[in-house]
Amino acid sequence: MPNPIIPAPGNDDGRSKIFAAQPIQVPPPIPSFAARPAPGRIWLVGAHGGSGCSTIRMSAKDRYVDAGRALPVSTDPRVPSRIVLCAMCTGRGLESLRNLLANWNDGLFGASVLMGVAVTMPSPRTPRELRRGTLLVGSAAPALWRLPFIRNLDLDGFPEAYPHAYERMLKDLNGSMQTADGISGNG
Repeated sequence: MPNPIIPAPGNDDGRSKIFAAQPIQVPPPIPSFAARPAPGRIWLVGAHGGSGCSTIRMSAKDRYVDAGRALPVSTDPRVPSRIVLCAMCTGRGLESLRNLLANWNDGLFGASVLMGVAVTMPSPRTPRELRRGTLLVGSAAPALWRLPFIRNLDLDGFPEAYPHAYERMLKDLNGSMQTADGISGNG
């Protein structure tokens, strides 16, 4: 059966155009750097600029390390880097996060351990489509934390008290780290 989209040779009347499929541009994995083992600490890796890593880090400075837009690779393979991928809940942010999760799924993160993804809402009322996109993209990760918009962050700096979602994220991470280290929380 002839292809109805691509005209047969000699049947092109000049009005139809044949569009060659463009190769999909897969961004390269993010750069990596040698990181000293950081037991008990979690590396925050930004999927893009403005992903919220600094804000999350300031919510628990003793537990988080901001890696920026680079993957921390532990210098001791026995103590892999534990990471959380961070993104802003925008079209660009979710697409960047999706690409990084695909790289992780392809094994391009080395011996690091992906703990989950943190997606920060860019406004008090994030559009429904973006919230749905967050759930879809986040479903590919071990855990998803949706962090609320913080009013006046750009004017007042980091808040003294963070929304409860930040505390819940840290509690989940602490529980995951204890389970991974073989420590029972029922002791």
